[in-house]
Amino acid sequence: MGMDDNFLMLADSEMSQNTGANLAELSKALLAPGSVDDMYQTPGGSLTMQSLEGMLADLTLNAQDFTLWQDMNKIKAFSTVEEYDQQIGLGISDGGFVGQMENPEFADADFLKQVAIVKFMSEGWKVGDVQEATQTIIQVRSRQQRSAMNRLLRNLNRALYNGNSTWIPESIDGLAKTISATSSDQIYDMRGSSVSMNTFNGIGQLITEGNGHAENAKVYCSPAGIQNLSTIIESTGDGTNNRKIIRSGDGSVTIGGKISGIMTNFGEMVPRLDKILGMEYEGQRVPMYYNNSTKTWIEGATSEKAPATPSIVLTNQTAVSGSEFSASGVRPSGQTMRYRVSARNKYGRSKACDVVASGSAVAAAGAISIAITPNQFDSGEKMPSCFVIYAEKVAGSGVYQYMDTVAAASNPLDVATYVDKNLYIPGCARMYVIDQTTAGESRVMAYSQLLPIHNTDLAKVGRYTQGLINMYGAVKYYKPNVLVEIRNIGVSQSNPNLFNTI
Repeated sequence: MGMDDNFLMLADSEMSQNTGANLAELSKALLAPGSVDDMYQTPGGSLTMQSLEGMLADLTLNAQDFTLWQDMNKIKAFSTVEEYDQQIGLGISDGGFVGQMENPEFADADFLKQVAIVKFMSEGWKVGDVQEATQTIIQVRSRQQRSAMNRLLRNLNRALYNGNSTWIPESIDGLAKTISATSSDQIYDMRGSSVSMNTFNGIGQLITEGNGHAENAKVYCSPAGIQNLSTIIESTGDGTNNRKIIRSGDGSVTIGGKISGIMTNFGEMVPRLDKILGMEYEGQRVPMYYNNSTKTWIEGATSEKAPATPSIVLTNQTAVSGSEFSASGVRPSGQTMRYRVSARNKYGRSKACDVVASGSAVAAAGAISIAITPNQFDSGEKMPSCFVIYAEKVAGSGVYQYMDTVAAASNPLDVATYVDKNLYIPGCARMYVIDQTTAGESRVMAYSQLLPIHNTDLAKVGRYTQGLINMYGAVKYYKPNVLVEIRNIGVSQSNPNLFNTI
């Protein structure tokens, strides 16, 4: 019996109708669709029988990917303004020896009082009533809540590295800003080259002299950064031989190896893979979003409340103090520089402006001044607070990667100026070395939680259920002098994670 005969029996026995038109519509509804689009765009597609396999392919980041957040010590906060003390000295004393009946000089220990302001994070979730009433592959409500939680943790983990309250007033200050504000000695600049053992031995010395602990200090790396660590081994003459393991049983050979520790003169440091570092630095491209209609990634604003696209004008400068442009090295002088800029506020980023090239090649020891003019129609919640600058690592490549961010002017609609001295090379990785000692007075940093991550259900105002995932807390830097940034690390591969593009 053929397919049409089966439909005819169904029509006669169950529906008491057997007209050709009705059979055609019923057949169309129940036959398997040719594509996912057919299920929703062809007549009867919504009635198509679907297999509820019960499995979900998750292509996104998960909570375990937020490594720095996972490692951080969490402590209780008791106020929206948290105070803590740093003892920075034992008191002045250049003697200590006294006569038999003589009193010593008296001195006070030196303290600094610090303040950490609690910042508030929140992500919303929404589930339609129909979704919850329909048998689906996944538990829709729990999945939406989990996704909101992961968005929150992703954004927090990003801010732990590159957050800056000068750029986004509501944000925490991350490691990059804290280290830069402490001492330039804590920044190791690879200038597009690979890391070396000299780098880590120098870092170990800095941490030790700062009364920190190099032993078991964590080295946070992106996937490309982890790959770069292997160059330390391969750069030695017998590096390849050291990575061969001969099995005693069958005599087979295993090649390669995983770097689980970096042994310095001051103790062993431990590499920690954090995908967020790649997303925040070498893997970050101009803002994009996923268009569900065309099923493609397209350039555009990441929020309806993001500012409009700004415009830029470039000016070549010569003999600029502190310039890193030179005739050799990565991103050398003597080339025309090209840029794109996106306006940003606490909600998101605008579409990046069109490519603008400098009028002439940048000179050695020179710079490119970028005058950024916000869209004058921005107002209210769409007002920009900073501008994100993208540039080419290789001139003429057409690949624009994150370089740096500059705050908006005091009047957000005035021109903001950024001077590119080649301090940051686009497409290069960063690593952060953190002594994660968290015991009592020896702790280096911690996240002080006024309220840990939690869900708040909102009132039902339509045919859907909605709520918020929230977390309120502040980052406390007890020993900022032992935090280290390694920047401008040359990496050969950095794939943007399109399923998590910001």
